[in-house]
Amino acid sequence: MHKNFTENEIIRFLGKLANKWGTGHDSVSKILQRTKVFLQEKKDKIKFLEKVIILLEMLEAYSKEEYQIDDGSLGLIISALAYLILPTDLIPDMIAGFGFLDDLYAFKLVFEQLSDEIDNFKEWKAEHAELYQTRVIEVS
Repeated sequence: MHKNFTENEIIRFLGKLANKWGTGHDSVSKILQRTKVFLQEKKDKIKFLEKVIILLEMLEAYSKEEYQIDDGSLGLIISALAYLILPTDLIPDMIAGFGFLDDLYAFKLVFEQLSDEIDNFKEWKAEHAELYQTRVIEVS
Protein backbone atom coordinates (compact mmCIF):
# COMPACT_ATOMS: atom_id res chain seq x y z
CA MET A 1 0.00 0.00 0.00
CA HIS A 2 2.34 2.66 -1.22
CA LYS A 3 0.84 6.11 -0.82
CA ASN A 4 1.93 8.81 -3.22
CA PHE A 5 2.98 11.98 -1.48
CA THR A 6 3.79 15.48 -2.58
CA GLU A 7 6.19 18.10 -1.32
CA ASN A 8 3.25 20.15 -0.03
CA GLU A 9 1.89 17.19 1.95
CA ILE A 10 5.26 16.67 3.61
CA ILE A 11 5.66 20.39 4.34
CA ARG A 12 2.17 20.50 5.89
CA PHE A 13 2.95 17.40 7.97
CA LEU A 14 6.26 18.93 9.12
CA GLY A 15 4.43 22.13 10.05
CA LYS A 16 1.94 20.18 12.16
CA LEU A 17 4.80 18.38 13.89
CA ALA A 18 6.61 21.64 14.58
CA ASN A 19 3.44 23.07 16.14
CA LYS A 20 2.83 19.92 18.16
CA TRP A 21 6.36 19.51 19.50
CA GLY A 22 7.21 23.19 19.96
CA THR A 23 10.74 24.52 20.42
CA GLY A 24 11.03 24.69 24.21
CA HIS A 25 13.68 22.98 26.32
CA ASP A 26 11.44 19.99 27.10
CA SER A 27 10.72 19.44 23.40
CA VAL A 28 14.42 19.61 22.52
CA SER A 29 15.36 17.16 25.28
CA LYS A 30 12.55 14.77 24.41
CA ILE A 31 13.29 14.68 20.67
CA LEU A 32 17.03 14.23 21.30
CA GLN A 33 16.42 11.26 23.57
CA ARG A 34 13.75 9.62 21.43
CA THR A 35 15.79 9.99 18.25
CA LYS A 36 18.87 8.45 19.85
CA VAL A 37 16.80 5.46 21.04
CA PHE A 38 15.19 5.15 17.61
CA LEU A 39 18.61 5.14 15.91
CA GLN A 40 19.87 2.39 18.20
CA GLU A 41 17.18 0.14 16.73
CA LYS A 42 16.85 1.39 13.13
CA LYS A 43 20.14 2.98 12.06
CA ASP A 44 20.94 0.16 9.62
CA LYS A 45 17.71 0.85 7.72
CA ILE A 46 18.30 4.59 7.30
CA LYS A 47 20.27 5.41 4.17
CA PHE A 48 20.51 9.10 5.11
CA LEU A 49 21.99 8.59 8.58
CA GLU A 50 24.60 11.34 8.13
CA LYS A 51 21.78 13.87 7.67
CA VAL A 52 20.07 12.66 10.83
CA ILE A 53 23.32 12.87 12.79
CA ILE A 54 24.10 16.45 11.72
CA LEU A 55 20.64 17.57 12.85
CA LEU A 56 21.11 15.70 16.14
CA GLU A 57 24.48 17.36 16.64
CA MET A 58 23.00 20.78 15.94
CA LEU A 59 20.17 20.16 18.38
CA GLU A 60 22.48 18.84 21.07
CA ALA A 61 24.84 21.82 20.76
CA TYR A 62 21.81 24.09 20.97
CA SER A 63 20.48 22.28 24.05
CA LYS A 64 23.85 22.77 25.78
CA GLU A 65 23.70 26.47 24.87
CA GLU A 66 26.89 26.16 22.83
CA TYR A 67 25.32 26.97 19.46
CA GLN A 68 22.42 29.29 18.67
CA ILE A 69 19.60 28.34 16.31
CA ASP A 70 16.67 30.62 15.47
CA ASP A 71 13.17 29.36 16.30
CA GLY A 72 12.22 28.73 12.66
CA SER A 73 15.28 26.55 12.03
CA LEU A 74 14.84 24.87 15.39
CA GLY A 75 11.24 24.00 14.50
CA LEU A 76 12.36 22.46 11.20
CA ILE A 77 15.03 20.36 12.92
CA ILE A 78 12.63 19.11 15.58
CA SER A 79 9.89 18.35 13.05
CA ALA A 80 12.30 16.45 10.75
CA LEU A 81 13.51 14.30 13.64
CA ALA A 82 9.95 13.77 14.90
CA TYR A 83 8.89 12.79 11.37
CA LEU A 84 11.67 10.20 11.33
CA ILE A 85 10.79 8.57 14.63
CA LEU A 86 7.01 8.51 14.17
CA PRO A 87 5.92 5.18 12.68
CA THR A 88 2.75 6.66 11.19
CA ASP A 89 3.85 9.29 8.75
CA LEU A 90 2.82 9.58 5.10
CA ILE A 91 4.37 6.18 4.29
CA PRO A 92 4.44 3.94 7.39
CA ASP A 93 8.00 2.93 8.26
CA MET A 94 7.01 -0.72 8.48
CA ILE A 95 6.57 -1.05 4.71
CA ALA A 96 9.72 -2.83 3.58
CA GLY A 97 11.70 -0.94 0.97
CA PHE A 98 9.42 2.10 1.01
CA GLY A 99 8.92 3.01 4.66
CA PHE A 100 11.71 5.57 4.86
CA LEU A 101 11.25 7.14 1.41
CA ASP A 102 9.06 9.92 2.70
CA ASP A 103 11.42 10.44 5.64
CA LEU A 104 14.30 10.82 3.19
CA TYR A 105 12.29 13.33 1.20
CA ALA A 106 11.39 15.26 4.37
CA PHE A 107 15.09 15.45 5.29
CA LYS A 108 15.91 16.60 1.76
CA LEU A 109 13.38 19.43 2.07
CA VAL A 110 14.65 20.42 5.51
CA PHE A 111 18.27 20.37 4.33
CA GLU A 112 17.36 22.63 1.41
CA GLN A 113 15.67 25.06 3.79
CA LEU A 114 18.52 24.94 6.31
CA SER A 115 21.51 24.76 3.96
CA ASP A 116 23.07 28.01 5.22
CA GLU A 117 22.43 27.10 8.86
CA ILE A 118 23.92 23.63 8.35
CA ASP A 119 27.01 25.14 6.67
CA ASN A 120 27.36 27.57 9.59
CA PHE A 121 27.09 24.71 12.06
CA LYS A 122 29.73 22.65 10.23
CA GLU A 123 32.09 25.63 10.37
CA TRP A 124 31.33 26.15 14.05
CA LYS A 125 31.87 22.45 14.71
CA ALA A 126 35.26 22.53 12.96
CA GLU A 127 36.28 25.58 15.01
CA HIS A 128 35.24 23.80 18.21
CA ALA A 129 36.64 20.38 17.32
CA GLU A 130 38.34 19.90 20.69
CA LEU A 131 34.99 20.32 22.45
CA TYR A 132 33.26 18.01 20.01
CA GLN A 133 35.91 15.27 20.19
CA THR A 134 34.80 14.49 23.73
CA ARG A 135 31.13 13.94 23.03
CA VAL A 136 30.35 12.58 19.62
CA ILE A 137 26.75 11.41 19.41
CA GLU A 138 26.75 7.66 19.70
CA VAL A 139 24.45 5.70 17.44
CA SER A 140 26.31 2.39 17.42
